[in-house]
Formats: sequence, structure tokens, C-alpha cells
Amino acid sequence: MINPNRDPLLQPVYEAGFTLDELVLFLDTHTCDAGALAYYRQVSARYAQAVSDYESQRGPLTIDRVNSANYWTWVEGPWPWEGGCE
Repeated sequence: MINPNRDPLLQPVYEAGFTLDELVLFLDTHTCDAGALAYYRQVSARYAQAVSDYESQRGPLTIDRVNSANYWTWVEGPWPWEGGCE
């Protein structure tokens, strides 16, 4: 497992992602809560920015974010056993 302390760019991704998961669960039962909906939009934007920040430095975070216009980029960069998580 990747240690988020070893890659500070992952910490905001994990935090915003966890918050989004919890908000979705809350909104499933509180569908008209305007405050929760506003907070969801705010955290969703924060998550998108955190993912963008990570990917600009480290490459795609998930397979669906691969930029494969010209060639398969998922395998670029060092793999974890090659020091990619340090």
C-alpha cells in the first residue's frame, strides 16, 4: 500500500475523496439539504483540483485518466518497485 506520507500530493486526494464518499452517503438520505449540496460542489472541485495537481506531477492516478491519444502512457514513469512511491 502506498504511504501518503511519502507522497504529499496524494494526501489531499485521499482527504477530498473520503469526504466526497461520506457526503454521497449523507445526500442519499438527505436529498434536499442545500448546505450539503453546496458543500458537495465545493469538495468536488477540491477533489478535481487535487487529482489535477497529482497528475501534473506524477501521471495518471487511475486508468480512466490515461492520455492515450498517441500511445499508451499508463506505463510511463517508475513503478513502485522501481522507486515510484518514494
